[in-house]
Amino acid sequence: MIQLIFAIFLMTGAWAAWRRNPLYSTRSTLRAAGISLLAIGGVILLIVATVNFVMNRSPVVAGIALGAVIIFGTLALIFIITAVSTPKESKPAALPHSVKLVTNNRRKMYVWVKVFAILLGIFALLALVPGATRIIALTIGGMTLFLAVILMPVLYWTSRTADKSLTETELNPWVHWIYTPDQWAQWSNVQVERLSATPPGFVLQRDWHRFLFPFAIIIGGVAFFVPGGWLFKVLYLTPVCGAILAIAVLSGRGGASHAAKLHAKLMQASPEAWFGRDGIFCDGVFTQWLNVSVYLVSATIDERQPRSLLLNFERSVPNPYGPTQIIPIHQAVLIPANAEADLARLQQELTARCPKAQVAVA
Repeated sequence: MIQLIFAIFLMTGAWAAWRRNPLYSTRSTLRAAGISLLAIGGVILLIVATVNFVMNRSPVVAGIALGAVIIFGTLALIFIITAVSTPKESKPAALPHSVKLVTNNRRKMYVWVKVFAILLGIFALLALVPGATRIIALTIGGMTLFLAVILMPVLYWTSRTADKSLTETELNPWVHWIYTPDQWAQWSNVQVERLSATPPGFVLQRDWHRFLFPFAIIIGGVAFFVPGGWLFKVLYLTPVCGAILAIAVLSGRGGASHAAKLHAKLMQASPEAWFGRDGIFCDGVFTQWLNVSVYLVSATIDERQPRSLLLNFERSVPNPYGPTQIIPIHQAVLIPANAEADLARLQQELTARCPKAQVAVA
């Protein structure tokens, strides 16, 4: 029952976040929901058929067959649901087959490949130890392998799509600004100083009461709907509530704690900014204008010296213990001298590309 309640909270929050997205439309949502339900039904039928087929087979054959079907079905559902739920406005433009895609986003995902490889190597070594250690290592290692097999193709596909959008942006930019090394170093220092002055968004001594209601919901749900004694419930609730509180404290720290990381990132990034149909590439990060989870909210001019373009985005992040979180993303872009014509072009293009965003850059 508690899983059902959490699922309802998750679906309600996701629905509210999607209604907030400028790409939302009732027709496309109903179409995506219908196709997704048909896909889910097809996967269920495939699993049932596989169970009936291997019912009299050996446990090894049955396990391999069911595992393969579950992995195939899960990947198929993810790709189908993603394909039908992604509006055409956020899909990258078609590119000639002769064009070589950039690899900026795919290079970042290779970190996760290394993480999974290291974890699987550790569990493989622990599995050599006889007894309970082997059982635990094989169990957790199997779960890690399953996650890797599911997540890596999805992450690669998502990263490749972003690389395709970035390639199109660099091939057909609206505006391309290039800075000198001195300009970039000065601008990087300005951004670090501004970030350092940002106060904490969450202070435990001041904001602890904000968690009373969500913790009461979680504790009440576990207390009334989860079977078992209070020892089990406390052992479950303690890490869950502790993790939520820790995330809030860590994510709400002031900008000073992130200043050094930002400076290092800016020094490694190319001193340039690309604006195009699909998004903006600056500070080594590509951000799309319109996406299922990220979208532009406003674009204005920050008149503080040096003048910069301030782009405000919102990101929807699923939360299994409450409504989907809406996280603001701020991107500041240094405006070079004599850029009035470029700003007028951005005003025109962004107004047409993101009609629901507030654009005032010219």
